Amino acid sequence: MALAAIYVQLYRDLPNKYTASLLVLSLTLLLYAGTSNPLVHNILGFRPRPNIGAFVFLPDFFIGLAILVLLYQSQT
Repeated sequence: MALAAIYVQLYRDLPNKYTASLLVLSLTLLLYAGTSNPLVHNILGFRPRPNIGAFVFLPDFFIGLAILVLLYQSQT
């Protein structure tokens, strides 16, 4: 969360594509950490079932999005 806050502040000072992609990257990694945490699953009422549910798909989706952002940064 601290990294995302730093990137928000950086984007406010210097709004460009690079700082925006850093912000998106930090937010997707934050969402990945939140959705892959088993405590969050229990708090929201999802019981552990192997390979079933949104919380099986969401962490992989967010890490894939983060990889796309890194790929975009390397191309610019």
